[in-house]
Amino acid sequence: MSWHYIEKGRGRPLILLHGIGMNAQAWSPVFDRLAIQRRVIALDIPGFGKTPGLPDTVEPGPAAMVDGLRQTLHTLGLHEPVDMVGNSLGGRIVLDAAAQGLARSVVGISPAGLWKNRGPDHLEYLFGAMRKAYQLMPRVSETLLRTTIGRTLIMAGAVSARGWKMPVEDAIRSAELFAQSHHFEPIFDAFRPPFTAGANVKVPCTIAFGDFDMVFPLGTRDRSRAPAQTHWVRLPACGHVPMWDNPDLVSHVILSSTQ
Repeated sequence: MSWHYIEKGRGRPLILLHGIGMNAQAWSPVFDRLAIQRRVIALDIPGFGKTPGLPDTVEPGPAAMVDGLRQTLHTLGLHEPVDMVGNSLGGRIVLDAAAQGLARSVVGISPAGLWKNRGPDHLEYLFGAMRKAYQLMPRVSETLLRTTIGRTLIMAGAVSARGWKMPVEDAIRSAELFAQSHHFEPIFDAFRPPFTAGANVKVPCTIAFGDFDMVFPLGTRDRSRAPAQTHWVRLPACGHVPMWDNPDLVSHVILSSTQ
């Protein structure tokens, strides 16, 4: 199964993978900036956006995701390792892809999986509360998201540290996608085990976290899970999905790390 994608630009391919409950549009704040220099391909991970979920007979874990990503790259005519960037869940997938030899270089922006056991305890409650609030009160949620203070407060937990910078329609679309995905829970559960293949990643690796990442705060990160050659980057005043917080900085980190 080939994954849905959006594409722009020319040059060496640059693959982008979004976080759980989102879709390729999560990269919209940096998409045009990246496309000035690169052929940018943003994919919808199975179960989100326009890519169907995996078959019921397939375990939605790292192995299936990397296999699907490999098939999609081949469909796009990409048979050599390519530069890959992922945010949150997408960051974990690109790390696994790098361990399997699919990546020329890899950038993880707030990547999942860099923890000791089964991930931060607060995630299930945080994500569950956010999804349930929108499911039960969609009109109220949308009304709040149309206000500056509403976007700031609602997005502060799991998305943006500067929610007021998000366009209204982006905020509403992101909240709707996050709340309504039928594949959220099985994928969330499948990716609870930590990333353990850091030693198999032989290509350049950059990992960046925002100062105000409330999903994977500082105490939840275990650097020993990352490849030994990892270059660590701090994103000042940014949240878990920093593309809206500081698109210029995020674009710079991506382009400079995948030269």
